[in-house]
Amino acid sequence: MSRLSRLSHDERLNAPYKIATLTEAVASMGIAEDVVLEGTDLLPAQLQDPQVKTSVRQFTQACRNAMAAGAAADTPFQVGTKMRVSSYGMYGYALLCCPTLRDVARLAVKYHRLATPTVDFTFREEGDEAVWSFDNIVDLEPGDPLYRFLVELQFAIHITLGRDLLGPAFKLSRVSARYEAPAHVASYAQHLDCQADFSQPRNELRYPAALLAMHPTYHNPITVAMASEVCERLLDQGQRDSGVAGRVYRLLTQVPGQFDDMEAISAKLNTTSRTLRRKLQAEGTSYQGILAEVRCQLAKEYLRTTRLSTEDIADVLGFSDAANFRHAFRRWTGKPTSEFRRIP
Repeated sequence: MSRLSRLSHDERLNAPYKIATLTEAVASMGIAEDVVLEGTDLLPAQLQDPQVKTSVRQFTQACRNAMAAGAAADTPFQVGTKMRVSSYGMYGYALLCCPTLRDVARLAVKYHRLATPTVDFTFREEGDEAVWSFDNIVDLEPGDPLYRFLVELQFAIHITLGRDLLGPAFKLSRVSARYEAPAHVASYAQHLDCQADFSQPRNELRYPAALLAMHPTYHNPITVAMASEVCERLLDQGQRDSGVAGRVYRLLTQVPGQFDDMEAISAKLNTTSRTLRRKLQAEGTSYQGILAEVRCQLAKEYLRTTRLSTEDIADVLGFSDAANFRHAFRRWTGKPTSEFRRIP
């Protein structure tokens, strides 16, 4: 089913751990917190508050501020080294408990939104190598210094998390970047310990595919299932709370069992259906995708917390019969309704 795959850079979904790590790293360079936070609408005390949520735009503004204030060229590597798996909360916990590194890769892609993502990434296996590609660096061009900063940060974070999961066995084979070789190219060998190629078609990092079968130190299939469920709820909450899609989501849940069509939703938002469709498309979703998300979440809630039969739930959610509902539920979740039924 459809989920918001593209983010509004202003969506406040993530705890401020990345910004806090950045300010900590540059503090030793004599750069004060208030300098890094200028224009982010954040106060230093908020960086230690787990209830505060931040956006990609706030983080990238903090990065630009640090660069303008004279942060060392290898700052992205220093920050990435401090981004341990424990920094990512429940998302990191889920990664740590995966059965194999291959499962880590799949889960990382699925819940990437929970990591204040400044890049889009994809994972694939290519011969005897595992390959991560990083694209759409917050809509920047390779010549922008912030573009390079964020790619270097991604490289450093990846090797740090890999070592947290597998220990010293994790080692990169090589990295490639779209931008030209920077003046601090020696930092790549120092921090990544692998070959680095520049002016390449893609931003990528590679490591031996044999590592994918290795078990993270704390792998536990039961725990990862529980942690993944929390990650799912965090994503759902983020979708409900953000952007035009979030407003549509909330309108669709206002009256139980009644789902306004596109025209009615547009009228409530004082816009036209054409404009609404365009705005939702810009956020990577659609009215039908959000309606499916609402139905899916309501179905899970009814199955978990009520004794309503599948026939009753199908009726409440607007399905013609229980068979169509069960088919849709399996399409949404990949599981039968019985797996969500918690009340006997």
